Amino acid sequence: MPNHEKMNTIKYLTPLYTFLLICIIPIAKLSAQDWNYQIGLNSASFRFQSPAGIAQNFFQPDAGLQLAILRNNHLVDSAKTKSAFVRKLNYQVGIAINQFNSFGETQNVPFTYSSTFVGLKLGLGMKSHVGKGVSLSYNGLMQINQLVLGSQKMGNQVYNLQGNKQFDRIQCQLGGEIKLAKQMNDHTALFAYFSEAWQLNTIQKDGSQFAINPVSFGFGIQYSPLR
Repeated sequence: MPNHEKMNTIKYLTPLYTFLLICIIPIAKLSAQDWNYQIGLNSASFRFQSPAGIAQNFFQPDAGLQLAILRNNHLVDSAKTKSAFVRKLNYQVGIAINQFNSFGETQNVPFTYSSTFVGLKLGLGMKSHVGKGVSLSYNGLMQINQLVLGSQKMGNQVYNLQGNKQFDRIQCQLGGEIKLAKQMNDHTALFAYFSEAWQLNTIQKDGSQFAINPVSFGFGIQYSPLR
């Protein structure tokens, strides 16, 4: 079971606070080919293995919010390369807020984990135009996250995850994303997305392993101010 420290009060980053946080970014001053604003849900699988190599299977995935603002653009200017493959490559970079939650029971004692991470979301991939304004994008993803708020409730006790060695450190996740978009006009498209990621840095100093592996899906708006 991951280590934890007791706290006196429960603090949660509510969806309202999360939405306000992502809205205060001064997007009016930004200039790029495409901007993606996405909102969705995470279903996070917590994986813990003791130093003796015994896996703990009492964690159950729970839903959490995902919000992101991402800039999409061509990786290389098409006028600067002759490679048709390179001209198709797009990159994305932006800020993401993820809630990774879990629940379960151990020794007849119920528990829940609630954690909120903020970090960078990076991607590299391609877009295929299906026709009639519909496109399909597929990207490899890397997410670099840091815990900003978290708690564990076990029985009637509540513990703070800030300062916890398993949660409160730089978290690196690698995965992939598929996005289906429909162009509505010259500047705006609506899209649905699905992604899955796996944490890379799982090994702890005591020899145990802990990972958060999320599956995410949701919807968004793509805005292209330069078209």
